[in-house]
Amino acid sequence: MNESELRCIINKVNEVCKVCGMEMNSKKTKTMIFSKMGNIQCNITVSGETLEQVSWLTEDGRCDLEIKTRIGIAKDAFWKHKDLLKGNISLKTKKRILYCYSTRFLVLKYACESWTINNDLIRRIIAFEQWCYRRILKIKVRRKI
Repeated sequence: MNESELRCIINKVNEVCKVCGMEMNSKKTKTMIFSKMGNIQCNITVSGETLEQVSWLTEDGRCDLEIKTRIGIAKDAFWKHKDLLKGNISLKTKKRILYCYSTRFLVLKYACESWTINNDLIRRIIAFEQWCYRRILKIKVRRKI
């Protein structure tokens, strides 16, 4: 499907929504690009607002940039719960918050079905998980100079 076909479908959905007394939420509606041509922009608008583009594939079919971006967003989501996770509560409760109530893995794995994974990207994802554990366990890593 190309951009003009997608634009046509989105406009039809928006029209049907209006007939039924509903409105398409442009802040929650995203476009996803699958392309081996690199960073392609898709400009689809709903009621004058451009829809956010959430994923793309690089020239070689890999998605390194997408995963790095997702890890950054997941770290931001983790820091929103920083005070709670660093507080004086049991490790069991911290782990439960980390897995159930924190959005870090949900944010990280958004659109992961489209990812082409290699060993380096698996290592990055595991490193992020370890980063989270070090923060809740208050482990400081000393770097060699």
